[in-house]
Amino acid sequence: MGIMENLVFVLVFCIVVFLKEGSLVQSVDNFPCSGQSSFPFCSTSLPIADRVKDLVGRLTLPEKVQQLVNTASAIPRLGIPKYEWWSEALHGVSDVGPGTRFGGAVPGATSFPQVILTAASFNTSLWQAIGQVVSTEARAMYNAGQAGLTYWSPNVNIFRDPRWGRGQETPGEDPVLASKYGSNYVRGLQDTDGGDPNRLKVAACCKHYTAYDVDQWSGVQRYTFNAIVTQQDLEDTFNPPFKSCVVDGNVASVMCSYNKVNGVPTCADKNLLAGTIRGQWNLNGYIVSDCDSVKVLFENQHYTTTPEDAAADAIQAGM
Repeated sequence: MGIMENLVFVLVFCIVVFLKEGSLVQSVDNFPCSGQSSFPFCSTSLPIADRVKDLVGRLTLPEKVQQLVNTASAIPRLGIPKYEWWSEALHGVSDVGPGTRFGGAVPGATSFPQVILTAASFNTSLWQAIGQVVSTEARAMYNAGQAGLTYWSPNVNIFRDPRWGRGQETPGEDPVLASKYGSNYVRGLQDTDGGDPNRLKVAACCKHYTAYDVDQWSGVQRYTFNAIVTQQDLEDTFNPPFKSCVVDGNVASVMCSYNKVNGVPTCADKNLLAGTIRGQWNLNGYIVSDCDSVKVLFENQHYTTTPEDAAADAIQAGM
């Protein structure tokens, strides 16, 4: 199986693990297998791996490529609707991402305190409990056709620079606290109420990997910032929260950041992605870029000479 097939296999696996017999929905038209239940991948009686293999085997190369963006195209011939991967749930289901919308039967969702305040409780069971409530509301919104199942949360960046402006999204500056918060919130989001290890309640995503706490300040901005970091500082400070997400939380996804680390964009760094996240930590899931990070490789950082090279570099690096 080549790089493209491997990547699509993982993405489709994440979709299939959500397909659950007997879901209560308002309209079946926006859900997989609607009217096409004769395909083996639609059968909930088959093992998940067999269903994924069947579905991936039916996709053409253009269809596979169309699944590699946040707004994945529909595949009508297979009964697969379009899907928006981008939803947010840092401290409650949010309508910031295009995958979620409030209105009608669901005018809003519970908004818990900002993460930096919740983390200050040092209460790991509270963090997991909040995640459980958030994922329950997320599943309800999905059943109502108003949300997706993939959430780009939590933000576990180490908050060192108060000028960032997004520090309230994070657990703070301590790597141990951020690690504990990340893994517990992830478990709260992802673990099913019945404890089935083969299913996800929703898919969490730990972001933004790595050495990232900058937006725009005095001529420095996140698209071109080059974080010069020693290997010790990566191991002791910036990477532990992401490692805990993967190893302790079994997170479904990790998001690479806009910035460079020691001259190499994180989303094109084979050592950081394939070597560390997939290799050392054994991620059981997928790696996603921040919004337009692959385009940033070409347009802002001039790391590649063509957009096609930027996409190829990112995929070959382990995205």
